[in-house]
Amino acid sequence: MTLASFGSLLLLIFGFGFVIFWHELGHFLAAKWVGIKVEQFAVGFGQALFAWRKGIGFRVGSTAKEYEERLRAHVQERERLGQGHEFADAESEEDKMYMASRTMDLGETEYRLNWIPLGGYVKMLGQDDLNPNKKSEDPRSYNKKSIPRRMIVVSAGVIMNIILAAIGFMIVFLIGFRVQPPVIGAITPGSPAAKTTREDGSRAPLQVGDRILYFDDKYQHDFTKIVLNVALSGEGKVPMFVERVDGKTEHLYITPESSEGRGRFMEIGVERPVQLRGLDEEDAQAMKDINGPDSMLPREMLVVGPGDVIIAVNGAPVKAGSLENSKDDEYWKLDRAVQDSHGNPVKLSVKHPDGKAEEVSVLPKFNNPFGAEQLSFGGMVPRTTVSIVTPKSPARGKLFPNDVVLQISYAKGSDPLANPTAADLIDRLSKAGKKGQTVDLLVFRDGREVAVNDLSPSVKVTDERYGLNIGLGYDDRHAIVAGVQEKSAAAAAGIPLGANVTAINGQPVKSWFDVKRLLGEAVAGTPVKVTATTPTGEKNFDLNFDASALTQVAGYNYRHDLQLHDRIEPRKTSSPLVAAGWGITETRDFVLQFYLTLHRMFQGRVSYKNMMGPVGIFNAGRHFAYKGTDWLLWFLSMISANLAVVNFLPIPIVDGGLFLFLLIEKIQGRPLSAKTQSIAQVVGLAIIVGVFLLVTYNDVTHNLMR
Repeated sequence: MTLASFGSLLLLIFGFGFVIFWHELGHFLAAKWVGIKVEQFAVGFGQALFAWRKGIGFRVGSTAKEYEERLRAHVQERERLGQGHEFADAESEEDKMYMASRTMDLGETEYRLNWIPLGGYVKMLGQDDLNPNKKSEDPRSYNKKSIPRRMIVVSAGVIMNIILAAIGFMIVFLIGFRVQPPVIGAITPGSPAAKTTREDGSRAPLQVGDRILYFDDKYQHDFTKIVLNVALSGEGKVPMFVERVDGKTEHLYITPESSEGRGRFMEIGVERPVQLRGLDEEDAQAMKDINGPDSMLPREMLVVGPGDVIIAVNGAPVKAGSLENSKDDEYWKLDRAVQDSHGNPVKLSVKHPDGKAEEVSVLPKFNNPFGAEQLSFGGMVPRTTVSIVTPKSPARGKLFPNDVVLQISYAKGSDPLANPTAADLIDRLSKAGKKGQTVDLLVFRDGREVAVNDLSPSVKVTDERYGLNIGLGYDDRHAIVAGVQEKSAAAAAGIPLGANVTAINGQPVKSWFDVKRLLGEAVAGTPVKVTATTPTGEKNFDLNFDASALTQVAGYNYRHDLQLHDRIEPRKTSSPLVAAGWGITETRDFVLQFYLTLHRMFQGRVSYKNMMGPVGIFNAGRHFAYKGTDWLLWFLSMISANLAVVNFLPIPIVDGGLFLFLLIEKIQGRPLSAKTQSIAQVVGLAIIVGVFLLVTYNDVTHNLMR
């Protein structure tokens, strides 16, 4: 960890503490304003780590015992000396202690930092969330104040969180939020983005480089807004207003979907924009630290290094935007070259930080289709390759990127399966992992077959699936059929597994790129002649494609593995009024989106597995902290807005539940019985603890699976 990263981590910890402090400060100030005695102002739970009290100062642990001893000693000393008349108006021992504290100038409130930094509280006289029976006859106690005054105290923390979020966002926009613009950096084939239409129903797919100006009639300031608005969009068509790379604008319609089925957030299948520059040195080093030796990364990732700038694509000059504002970047030209390559290498001219230029090449690869769809050419599924080996993979150092999987078998070669598809490989690894078995693989690497034995698929990838924690891709350089999908053109024609496609309609084929290109010339309803080498010799097969199958193949696009710099267009204003307006709008959006997420969860359209607990929030915050102060402030402001919503839910024991009790008391003219409140508080506590354990489990398992 670098010194800068360590500093960012400290800022994150301080930021979390400040958000909690600010919330409790709201309760504290409101309590003081309405005249309630505050006994403790605490950040964290449990025993006191440090405490401070006026007139006593800092102490390790609590000051409560020393405070009481001093007051009691003062009262006893005054009474011993016959000067107890100053306590003549006292109706109780508590009153005497209070009068003594005023005489001795001792603060009645202890400010403390507790051992467990997962929240905070303000302890008021006559108020105990877990003990509604606790009452006080002191006129300065919580229970002696009117319902409106208690409502003010209960809701003050939430109000302060809303204010903090708005101020935080305002500061972010004044200093400049170095955020990615609402520009499309990549499109997933078969996704909603590839199926957008005009008002008349004609197809008008989104393109890399398009800028989404409005989505669902909401202006999109940056890419984070697109992700959030799409994730929580309703079912059905959503209007968009898009600016193309040539400056023309179009009104389009898109239907968001979930790529992982019901219970997940909606998506449209677009990725963040990047620019024609290599990563920063720190980001590149972080990627190497995460992934280990370079050999564990695809070689193509490292072709454009830190500080490098792409100045030409296939000999044509391109403009790389500046690091501070990349609005003029022409990354879309690189993407067009990749899409037009038919799988052939794309040549790049790269300028290094020392000013020297170098010619390099990047190999296009097929992009993964949207959702559960497999890459398939009329039902013909390519062989599987290893795309990346993660640091936690049991196959680390045994499997390598670009290994082609030729065979998988269970321990000692039992039940071998040649040329498994990705689905076959995942299924077999999971079955072996559940039984605690090992598997043997035969891979094609650097022109030769290599046996990789005794691999243990022991990593729990999901709740129901085990694996090796590796990334999978397609062997797009060899047109060998690993799988044939049911009810497809290939299945109807009888193409066997292991067939090597050599020609389509008499045109030679060497790779699946050639297959895609030649099928793109096919006409629905006209048989396509496929020539393939099979285990019994060369054969011809007539494939009958319908229009949807040809459209599917035509929609496949290509990607590259280059690790490029994020495209940045700062969202900034010098006007405090404009920044305040943006801050208020941003806060409102996050509050509404949180409530909408809860609503979708109750509908079953969003899974509880999307929730984050303290572990997940801290882990996410750590990544934001490393991106810079602006992102850290943005994240903490978002947390403050979300904390306001969580605290005001009508759950007993949180602020919203307490506010609900006060409403009931106001309506019926008396509070709920102490027994009813006690039961409700226990139920509320059980809900909070249950949700905490659930989300923490989600966080831990999610991080273990990464």
